[in-house]
Amino acid sequence: PSLLPAFAGALAYAQAYERGTKIIGVTSHYVTENLDQGPIIFQDSFYVNPNDSLEEIKSKGQRLEATTLLKAVKMHLENKLEVRWRKVHIKSK
Repeated sequence: PSLLPAFAGALAYAQAYERGTKIIGVTSHYVTENLDQGPIIFQDSFYVNPNDSLEEIKSKGQRLEATTLLKAVKMHLENKLEVRWRKVHIKSK
C-alpha cells in the first residue's frame, strides 16, 4: 500500500508515517516474481494531516486501496488493459 516505487512491502504506511510523508497513496499493479515490482495499473493518493496517527493513515489508505484495486481488476477482466514494455496502457476503443 504505497505510491510505488516508494515504500515497498507490507509496512508501507508505517515507513511513510515515520518519514513524515505529506502525501501517501496506493498502487494497483500486476504481480511479478519480485515484490511490488509489477507494471503499475492505477495509483491514487491522499494528503496526510499533521495530527493524523498511523492508524488514521492506515484507515484512509485501506479505503482507497479497495476502490483502486476494484477499478484495476474490473479493467483487467474487461480486457481494457495492455502491458507494453513494463507499462500498462488503457486500450482505446
